[in-house]
Amino acid sequence: MRHRSLALVAGGALLASLVAVTSPAHASKCEAGTVFNPITKVRWSCIFPITIGGVRIGGDRLDKSLDAQSASKPLCACRKGAGFWFGLKVSFWSPSRMVDVVTEPGCMMGLGADLMATRGRLQGSQSSIADGTNTQKLFAQMHYYIAPVWKMLDMFTDLPCFADEGFDVALITEVMPTWQSGTLGAIIQPESILFGNPAAGLACMADSAAAAAGATLDPLFWCMGSWGNTYPIAGDIHFSDSVEAWAGLAARGIFMMGRLGLSTISSSDGCSFKAQPIWNKSRYKLQIMEPVKGGKCVNIGRPGSLWTSAKHAPGKDNAQFMVFEKTICCAGVSTP
Repeated sequence: MRHRSLALVAGGALLASLVAVTSPAHASKCEAGTVFNPITKVRWSCIFPITIGGVRIGGDRLDKSLDAQSASKPLCACRKGAGFWFGLKVSFWSPSRMVDVVTEPGCMMGLGADLMATRGRLQGSQSSIADGTNTQKLFAQMHYYIAPVWKMLDMFTDLPCFADEGFDVALITEVMPTWQSGTLGAIIQPESILFGNPAAGLACMADSAAAAAGATLDPLFWCMGSWGNTYPIAGDIHFSDSVEAWAGLAARGIFMMGRLGLSTISSSDGCSFKAQPIWNKSRYKLQIMEPVKGGKCVNIGRPGSLWTSAKHAPGKDNAQFMVFEKTICCAGVSTP
């Protein structure tokens, strides 16, 4: 019994040494000037490269590394019901989703309004991890919007590969207990036990190296490159760079939408949309819009040292991202 007591005391002391020393919760003010304006906020160079019939147009070396999947099989043919069409395969990056990462609960940056009075609950916070690694932990809420920019601007609506949808708020994490606690999240996402551990994290080193080169490793779906692990699917994330942490929570929101069965992507043949319960990271890239507009898009997991400089305005801890999805479309002529 005495040995058991000593073990409990020692275990308690070890646990106490690893507990996060939490600073008082803080929240950045919800500003009204963040209303989404697709003309001024979207970095339009991110739609490149565009591939038409196997010919790539625009984009730099980094874009081409992420876009390698689009250069094959230039011709396509599709059938939908009794209809049939054939043509050229076209691919480009479509600004179609938007994500807020906020320390002020209920701050809908895309709408420019605070819509939820939480009376101090669910606030964002930052913690210092007292384990000798000098890392910190951020907690924030996430809002996911359907934002079909092309349709909002009435552009390219004749292409058959755009879903018929309008601007909408698809998800807010303030109403999700699983986002507030990684333990609760593990109940509905039991696979997190397999991937949310240090052993699985070692495999993410390869994903981090690939992300630095502008590529992604889709089979390592539990990794977000240098941004951390997708599990647990909750609002806590370890960080050394605030902007990188915002991007990590935004990417985790994209992953969660798929796990909830609420995400689809265009099929590789360009003929339809298909469900995406496990994401293909190579089909997404992010552009920060608030608090500072980003100069270009970044692939999932890109190290913050390569792109986050001067992106965190003083006193502003709410962030807004545009999500560009790879759209593959069979653009052609229907047969009688």
